[in-house]
Parts: sequence; structure tokens; C-alpha cells
Amino acid sequence: MMKRALLIILLSSLLITSFAKTVHIVSNYVKPEKDKAYYEGNVKVHVEEDKLTLLCQSMLVTKLQNEWRVIDATSTFVEFENGQATATNLKYDLKTKTGTLMGNVQAKIIDQESSDEVQLFTEKLSIDLDKSVFQTDKAVRVIKGKIEASANTLFYDRKLGLIKLIGSVVLVDHEKNLKMWADAVEIKTANDEMTATNAKVELVVEE
Repeated sequence: MMKRALLIILLSSLLITSFAKTVHIVSNYVKPEKDKAYYEGNVKVHVEEDKLTLLCQSMLVTKLQNEWRVIDATSTFVEFENGQATATNLKYDLKTKTGTLMGNVQAKIIDQESSDEVQLFTEKLSIDLDKSVFQTDKAVRVIKGKIEASANTLFYDRKLGLIKLIGSVVLVDHEKNLKMWADAVEIKTANDEMTATNAKVELVVEE
């Protein structure tokens, strides 16, 4: 138990030396090497500066440009400022605060411009926690308030309050009682104002 604690402290101090960021790691098993460290069993990572917490089954931390930076984790749950996500795998750069979630990705993000929660379901999601940008080039399903949509790709800028859906977009707005098919749709999250290209709209008129 004492050896494991010493190893965790050693890795954390290397991260502090690299770019002034403290990373706390707890794990059942730790195997550190010169340029990588392997963790397995109930792994928990907390990065206070990034407001990030990661829970996973196993994880590999490797050096990049002589700095402890790259996390490769499996069976992941990650909680970040204003959101959380689960995925089969996560690759994350501690220095740039960017990463990619892969495999059965489910994310929940509190929108900055509205009171809604934006839910994303896809097989791959790129995240930039510094810029609050989320995007995917894979088929995606989106739920925001009364809006449900699917598309081939997605770009979501939380700070700007903008969702861009591109490719075979199918959108249902339960509040406006409409269904839309389009090549592309942009949604301003503050008021759900939409613009679409090459669109077909079906309105439901209540009697």
C-alpha cells in the first residue's frame, strides 16, 4: 500500500514539473516505467485545474515531448465543468485539454445560453474543454429540450450557443409541432432559432 502511494506521488510530481498542473491518481494496481505508467482496477483521476474527474477500469499515461500528458483509458466515465460523458475509450491530452471519446458515447452538457441540457449519442466525440467545443464526424443523435435530431456530423460550441448539424438531418421540434429533413441545420441554443438548407418541413396543425 505504501509503495503504491509513493508511485502515485512520483507521477503527480512529474506532471507538476512538466506544466504546473496537479494530477491525483488512485488505482488498485500501478506499474510505472520511464515514459509510461499503467493503472488498473478502480482507477480515479482528478485534475483540479481542469475541473475534471475520470473514472475508468484501466489507464495508460504516456509522455509526449518529455511531459506526462496523454491518457488512454477504458470503460470510462468522465465529469468535466458543466457536463459528463461515458464511453468505451477515452484519449485525453492533459496539457491541451482536448481528447476523443470513442465507443457508445453518451454525453450530457449544460448549455451556456439556455436552461436546457444537451444530450449527445454517437460512436465518437471530440472534446475541447478549454474552448467548450464538442464535435463528431460520425452519425449522431441530439436531444435539447423539446428538440430531437439526428445527423451525419455535429459541431457544438457551448460558449457561442450554436449547434451545427450536417448531412441527412432529421429534426423534430415538439414545441413547434414540426418535423424537418435537411442537408444542414444550425440551431441557436438561446432561443432555438433554426436555419436550414435544402429543407423539407412537415407541420402539424392541431384542430
